[in-house]
Amino acid sequence: MIINAHDHLSHYPSLEKALADFEVLNMTTLAVSESVSDYQSIPDHPLILKGFGIHPWKVTPTTSLDNIEPYIQDCDFIGEIGLDFHWAEDTTAYPRQLEVFEYFLAEAKKHQKICNIHTKGAEKEVLALLQKHQLHGQIIHWYSGPLDLVTDYLELGCFFTISVDAGHSTLTDQLINLIPTQQLLFETDGPTALEWVNGTPSWPDEILRIQAYVAQLKSCSLTELEVGGHLLMEQLK
Repeated sequence: MIINAHDHLSHYPSLEKALADFEVLNMTTLAVSESVSDYQSIPDHPLILKGFGIHPWKVTPTTSLDNIEPYIQDCDFIGEIGLDFHWAEDTTAYPRQLEVFEYFLAEAKKHQKICNIHTKGAEKEVLALLQKHQLHGQIIHWYSGPLDLVTDYLELGCFFTISVDAGHSTLTDQLINLIPTQQLLFETDGPTALEWVNGTPSWPDEILRIQAYVAQLKSCSLTELEVGGHLLMEQLK
């Protein structure tokens, strides 16, 4: 079983090619969205699970949460949501980021849906809010924060995605070694993520390189690395 736990389908220059990759690999993809229009653009496909969210980069001091309840009810999971106190340069939006994130966490609890969460520069705040709302088994997307918080996230049953910087980042290597296989997931984060890392755009089949690298680093089999994906899919049913 191959699962891409975080991908932005609207970022691909050719959605048709991306879908063809899914089919060749028989890969289930968690397609995250950044806004209502982004969510509406996700195609219906048997290998795609649809996530609805408002990305923290899209949050402004006036971001409205009106009329989004139907999308929360419709989606397979909630995401991409979260906090970003690092790359998001408009600090005046940080209070609204917190309000929007808490709204989605409350909705996740209400509708019993898993969240796909962005944490950059706000890892402590995200952890505290997950603890406050007693949310377990959430997906932590491309974590690059303090490693001393990882144990607390793991105690909440969180899954950690390993992304395209595998093999390019010492911190990510350390993270890989900290995460038990049953809480490991893999992601490509769309074509621009690898381009940000090494200047080369990627396609969904990049997931194979990531998995092979992690298997080598952890001295385990690819089959052992499927456990987290199986557990995630059970929760998404």
